[in-house]
Amino acid sequence: MSYSVGKAIRELNNKNDNIYYLSGDDYFLQKFFITSLEKTYSNEYKTRYFNFEEEMDVKIFFEEIVSNSLFSSKDIFIIRNITRISINNKDNILEYINNPKEDLIIILVSDDYYTKNKFSQSLASRVKLIDTRTPFPNKVREWINYYVKTKKIDIDYSLLDDIISFNNDEISTIINEIEKIYLANNCDKISYDNIDNTSKSDKNIRPWHFLDSLGDKNIQKSTSIIAALQKNGYSIIPIMINLYNFYMCMLFYKNNLGNTFSYGLNKIINNNMIQYSKKYSVNEISNIIIDLKNMDILIKTTNLNHMSLISIFIIKICQEYYG
Repeated sequence: MSYSVGKAIRELNNKNDNIYYLSGDDYFLQKFFITSLEKTYSNEYKTRYFNFEEEMDVKIFFEEIVSNSLFSSKDIFIIRNITRISINNKDNILEYINNPKEDLIIILVSDDYYTKNKFSQSLASRVKLIDTRTPFPNKVREWINYYVKTKKIDIDYSLLDDIISFNNDEISTIINEIEKIYLANNCDKISYDNIDNTSKSDKNIRPWHFLDSLGDKNIQKSTSIIAALQKNGYSIIPIMINLYNFYMCMLFYKNNLGNTFSYGLNKIINNNMIQYSKKYSVNEISNIIIDLKNMDILIKTTNLNHMSLISIFIIKICQEYYG
């Protein structure tokens, strides 16, 4: 059975589930569910992120789920790229699902809702499956209504319709606009008197635009796009994963492996990969990938400003520091 994000959130207070499978590539819905779950468990649980593209993350995860420490902490594990692991580890995951730890909540995240591989289907049938695809246009209004009700935001329905229309049914941008107007209006009811506070710029910016600008080493465009992504509600974790996938794919191109490994990048980025790869050397790409791994550790283990780290990373790439 597949749950909507709203229905899954409404059931969080029951605290009946230890494992969730988020399927669909809408990062805002993924983030909204994860944030709601963290809020439900207050400060009782610590959140940790794992990217199963990284061997060390895989190793640490499996060590954690088999450990039986008397002083074990309560954790929320958020795992991406779950399908990248070996067959044996996939079997271990399925075995763990049969007898999960009570003090460990696992959120498995897959951007590909339509995958048909056996492992993904087994996960979907055994744990709570949550649909995190971007809603169809005729469902966006319903989802936005749910969001504003949850956040107790009072807004004129006619204005809400216009905000949705102005922003091409993009949930993250719509929510961002509503919240900006709401805060600017001192959290009073939002009406047409506040319409001048809406911002229609940057509403169509996506992570692939960031990859495209970095591929061309355009420092001004890259800096502008990453700021827009942050404003539109994109979190650092999926952006980091996109960056890693992008440069791994470029490395394969530089080694004459063509598009054998697309790493889930969209058609535009894949079609431009030859153009991007001409601007980078193999050594440069390898150094970028190493620095991405180091930055991933910093993001997960320190309180350093994420945007500052990304901004420095952009400058280094565009000024050919890694070459």
